[in-house]
Amino acid sequence: MKGRYAVAAGTGAAALVLGACGGGGADEASATSFDIAVSNATEPYSIPWLVGKEQGFFEKRGVRIGDIVPGKGGGTTIRNMLSGDLPIADVGFTSVLESGEAGMPLTVVGGATQSVYGLDFYALDSNKRVRDVKDIRKWAYTNPQSVTRALSFMLPEVAGATQKIERTSSGGVGEGVALLEAGDVDVAVVPPSVVAKTDKFRVVVSSADHLKKFQQSVITTTPEFAERNPDTVKAVVDGYAESVRYIRAKPGRAAKLYADYVDIDTGSAKAVVDKAITYDNWSAGFDAEAIEQAVKAQRIAMDGKELEYCDLFRTEYLPQDVSSTLPAECE
Repeated sequence: MKGRYAVAAGTGAAALVLGACGGGGADEASATSFDIAVSNATEPYSIPWLVGKEQGFFEKRGVRIGDIVPGKGGGTTIRNMLSGDLPIADVGFTSVLESGEAGMPLTVVGGATQSVYGLDFYALDSNKRVRDVKDIRKWAYTNPQSVTRALSFMLPEVAGATQKIERTSSGGVGEGVALLEAGDVDVAVVPPSVVAKTDKFRVVVSSADHLKKFQQSVITTTPEFAERNPDTVKAVVDGYAESVRYIRAKPGRAAKLYADYVDIDTGSAKAVVDKAITYDNWSAGFDAEAIEQAVKAQRIAMDGKELEYCDLFRTEYLPQDVSSTLPAECE
C-alpha cells in the first residue's frame, strides 16, 4: 500500500538510506549495521531486541543491530529516528498515527507490542484516597504523541468513570514518577523496571486487564527506506519474530538478559517476562483487534476526529508464520 504515505518524510529521511543487505546467511563483513530506536528502551519493549542481538537472529539475516537508542515515548522516538542514522524504530503506534496526520508519514512494516502491559498507572502507596480509576482527578501521561495519553482517555471510558479529570503531560516516564512523588498528580505510569526496585507505589489501573489487545508499538520506517531496502526491512522483522518465539521457549534466558540490561534482580525480571507472555505482549505480525483498539483510543483522545490509517501498513515484509490481519475497514 502506498497512498498518501509515499510522499517524502522530510529532510531527515535522506540520511536513513543504507545499502540493502542480501538474503539470509550474510557474513559479518557484508552485514548492514545501524542502531535501533526504541520507545522507553529500559522497559519490556527492549526484550525482543536484546534477545535478537544476543542470539544473532538479525545478524544471520545480514543486519547488525548496534545500540538500542531510547526515546521518551510518543513523538520523541520518531524525531530521534528521523534526525539521525536510525532507519527503523520500535515506536508507539499512536505517535505514528499523529505523525501521519501532521505530514510526517511513516510506514508500519511489522507489529511489536500488542498489549498495554507495562503501561500501568500507579499512585503513591501512601495516597489512600486513590484506589481505582474512579478516584483519579489528576492523571499524568508521558508526551502529547503517546500511547499513555490515549490510555488516559480510553481507560476511564472502559471502566465507566465519569468524573472530571485533569490530564498533564509529564515529558517522560521518569518525569511522571517525579510528579507522582511530589504529590502533583494522582497517578502516573510507573514502569516494571522501577516497580521491581521499590514498594512505594501501588497500582491503581492495570491497563492490560481493561484492554486485552492494544497495538502499543509497531516496527516502523520511512516509505523511502522500505522501498529502497526491502531485504533489510524483512530481515529485521523476521529477526524480531524469531526473538518472540525464543522468549516463549526460553523465558529464563530472556529474563537474564533483561535483568542485566536494566539492573534488576533476575527473579523480578522473570516475573516481568512471564507476565508479558501471559498478555501475549509481543508479535511481529498485525492483529486487527489490537489495531482497532489503538485507533479507537486515539479517536477518543482527538475528540472523535477521523483517522486515515490503513495506508500505513505494509504486509509484504511479514514472515509467513505471523498474523497479517488488518481491520475490516482496511480491506
